[in-house]
Amino acid sequence: MRIYSSSGLSSFILCLVSLLASSQLAAQSISQLSMVDALDAAMQRAQSSASHEASPPYKASSWLAGLPSLSLSYLGNSERFGTDESEVSFNMPVKSGRRRSADDQLKTLSAEQDEVGLAQRRLYYSGLIREAVWSYRLADTKRRYASDKRVLLLEMEQRQKDLFAASAASEYPLLLLQTELLDVHIAQEDYLHDTRQWLQRYKQLTGLATLPIELRETGSVETALQPALLPQLRMLELEHRQRRQMLRANSAQADDWNLSLTAKNLQTGNYDEQQYGVGIEIPLSGLDVARQSDNAAWRSDQRAYLLARDQILNESRANWERLRNVHETLSNKQRLLEQSGQLASRISKQLEQLQASNEIAQEIVLRRMMDAIDTRAAVAINQTLIQQNNAMLRQAAGISI
Repeated sequence: MRIYSSSGLSSFILCLVSLLASSQLAAQSISQLSMVDALDAAMQRAQSSASHEASPPYKASSWLAGLPSLSLSYLGNSERFGTDESEVSFNMPVKSGRRRSADDQLKTLSAEQDEVGLAQRRLYYSGLIREAVWSYRLADTKRRYASDKRVLLLEMEQRQKDLFAASAASEYPLLLLQTELLDVHIAQEDYLHDTRQWLQRYKQLTGLATLPIELRETGSVETALQPALLPQLRMLELEHRQRRQMLRANSAQADDWNLSLTAKNLQTGNYDEQQYGVGIEIPLSGLDVARQSDNAAWRSDQRAYLLARDQILNESRANWERLRNVHETLSNKQRLLEQSGQLASRISKQLEQLQASNEIAQEIVLRRMMDAIDTRAAVAINQTLIQQNNAMLRQAAGISI
């Protein structure tokens, strides 16, 4: 038997309370998991598995255009009273004003590209998560209504077994029910396979074991596509501007200056002279001189940019219109299915009151009850498709989770 002191018992109680609180917090965090949490988990999981360096390995100088160079020369004279020359020259290529301006623009563009690149990655993983969770929801909805069918068929099978055992009915209705049961069981296996497959896909993306409670995303979708919201188009424009600045930085008008520091020693007999000097070479950038290769590169980049922009816009608009048409079709279909569902509910109530007088009537009742469940399933599935379509519209509009 162990005896605890009052202080030890208090510590034990506090530890137990903290464990219970942390367990409740963990359970609460799982129950309150959102789509944004799933996206953040996917981004963090992808970032942890990335092996590339987060920052570039190169550090640009703000004024030095290249590596300085050191030049040493010695000229000896074979004449008796000739002069021997020794010279040391230190050369530094200095960035011109145009190149420094282009470098500043490139630095700003790089920061904007990093921001848009992050938005692209979030949109990419948003699409993968949307596909996984809504495909899972769709398969799970089909599975649930197949389960409702199975429950109904099992009840009818047991009732028919009792009638067959009492010689009140032939074996035909029982065989019919068992056939329906096998068909429903096969369908359930297919739906279970789909749910497991999409759940595994979701786990691979996010590392989470549970799906968010609420899959529907708040916020309305514009009736027309907004190209300014598309990250791929914004990245294309930034890359185009970046190439323009690189051409500008490498143009003839942006040639570097050259600063040189020179020390020379002249020795003639007993006469020794030291000379020091500073030299600077400045290109005349004011002259309108350009290389034809620069013009060709500019035109080639312009053609590639316009073609890529048109492709992105046309593909995005076509995808947007297709999804909008699907949304309209599903909405119209939903209204009709809801009316059909109301009729199916009334038919089910009438069927429950019918007392089958013969075996053929029993088969008709079975088929009508199966049709009623199929109608309710179609309503729920179409509603899920509408919600899935709304998520895909947000994806096409360039809106991440």
